[in-house]
Amino acid sequence: MKKLSSFVAFALLCAMFTACSNLKVNPPAAEPSGTTADKPSAGAASGESGKNKNDAANIEALEEAMEIEKYNAYVQLNNYMTGRLEQVLTRYFEKLGDGEQPIIGKHFSFTMLSVSANDKSALNKQFGYADKTPAFPTVDPAVVKLKPVMNELVAILSEAHDYYETKGYVDDNFAKSKELHTKIVKAADGYYAASGEFLKAMASMGAERRQESLKKYQDNDQQLRYSALKFLMDAQALSAEMEEQGVTAKNILDLDMGKFKAKYDVLVEDLTNLTQLSQDAMRAKKEGLRSDLVEDYVDEAKEVKVAASEIIERVNKKSAVDEFDLSNSFFLENRNGTPEKFKKTLRDAIQEYNRLK
Repeated sequence: MKKLSSFVAFALLCAMFTACSNLKVNPPAAEPSGTTADKPSAGAASGESGKNKNDAANIEALEEAMEIEKYNAYVQLNNYMTGRLEQVLTRYFEKLGDGEQPIIGKHFSFTMLSVSANDKSALNKQFGYADKTPAFPTVDPAVVKLKPVMNELVAILSEAHDYYETKGYVDDNFAKSKELHTKIVKAADGYYAASGEFLKAMASMGAERRQESLKKYQDNDQQLRYSALKFLMDAQALSAEMEEQGVTAKNILDLDMGKFKAKYDVLVEDLTNLTQLSQDAMRAKKEGLRSDLVEDYVDEAKEVKVAASEIIERVNKKSAVDEFDLSNSFFLENRNGTPEKFKKTLRDAIQEYNRLK
C-alpha cells in the first residue's frame, strides 16, 4: 500500500501546530493633505514624529499579521495532506491495491472517501499564498511544485468517488475502474514525490517557530501556554522514537522499551504540570485562554498519555497485534497499544491545541 515514507510521516506532525496571535492592527494614518511647500509648526512637527512612529508600528504589525496568515494557510495545507487526503488514499489502496490492476473480489463492495467542494476551494486558496508576501524561501518553491500534481490527484480521486458512489462498475463490468486505477496510481506516485519537499520544509519551519514560542511564553510568564505546547513537542518526540526504531503495529514487540520509557516519563511529567496549571482559572484568564477549550485540550492530552501507556502494557505482556487488524488502518488506529493509535490521539490533541486562542 502506498503511503508517506516514515521520515515524512514524522515530519508532517512537526508542522501541524498553527501560529497563534492576538494581534490587533490599527489602520495606518492617512497621508498629509498639504503640499510639499507647507511648513509644519514645531508642535505639528512633534505630532508628525509621533504619527510616523505609530505608522511604523502599524506597518510592522500588518507585516506580522500577513506572515501569520500565510504560515497558517500552509499549515492547513499540510494538515489536509496528512489528514483527510491521506485517509482517502489509504482507504483506496487498502481496498484496491497499488498494482497495475485493481483488486476486485467476487463480492465487491467499496465506499470511497470523498474530496469535498469545500476542500477543493480551501486548497486553491492555500496554493495561492505561494505568490504572496512575505516570501518563505524554503516552502514557496515546494508549494509551486506541489500544486499541479496535487490538483491532478484530487481531480482523479473525485471522479473515482463519483464512479464508486453510483456503483458505475455494475454498468460497465469494472471497465472504468481499471482505467481510473491506472490514473490514480500514476497521480499518487507524482504526488508522493512532490509532497516530501513541502512537508520537510514545513517541519523545519515549524520546529523553529515552536522553539520561538516556548521562549516567548517563558519570557511572558505564560506557563499554561508553555506547558500545553511542551506536552505536544514531547509527545512528538515519543512518536519520533518509534519512527526511528522502525516500529509499527506489525513489529510492536521489537520496541526498545528503555529508549521509549525515557521519553514516556518526560511526557507523564508534562501531563502532570499541564493538568495542575489548567485547574487555575485565573491563570487561563490571564493568558487569554478560554477555560472550556483548555479543558478539552487537557482531555485529549490525557488520551495521548493513555495511548502511550497502552503500548507499554502490550509490550510487557508480549501481546502481538492480530493479523486481521494489521490489514486495516481503521482497526490499527483504534486498537490499544499500537503506534498508529498513539499517532491518531496525537493528531486529535493537535487539533484541540490549535483551537486555543
